[in-house]
Amino acid sequence: MIRVVNSIAIAGEVGQVFDVVTTARYWPQWHPATVGVDGATEQPMQLGDVIYERARIGGRVYEGAWSVTEHVRPSRVVLRGPGGRIQITYAFQGNGASTWFTRELAFQPEDFAGSAADPEAVEALMHRQSEEALRKLKQLVEDRVQGA
Repeated sequence: MIRVVNSIAIAGEVGQVFDVVTTARYWPQWHPATVGVDGATEQPMQLGDVIYERARIGGRVYEGAWSVTEHVRPSRVVLRGPGGRIQITYAFQGNGASTWFTRELAFQPEDFAGSAADPEAVEALMHRQSEEALRKLKQLVEDRVQGA
């Protein structure tokens, strides 16, 4: 498995940040690959929730279901795709008025062979998308927390 790990500091109390980040309806606003979501998307995720995602990675569109397999509010959520071949972990560490957020994506590169020329290119693409996602997520969360 390849692991892509990205972290960012987000202004906001950990519980507030957790609630926005784990509300899947926001995914299309912050993750550049996400085209659309359905399922349990309107409130913060709970253990056992299923979120259906349509995503564009490179030139290819993928559809799949994410299951929330671990949930410890406000510190950790794990989402697993079909067959456990892909997993996303969200980790939150509060520090007063700010939160350190880490997103880890673990995947089998051969599952995305149609998205890039080789496994290294797939990893680089996923890393670029995750970096962009966290920059957008930071802005989205801070706007929502400050507007609350």
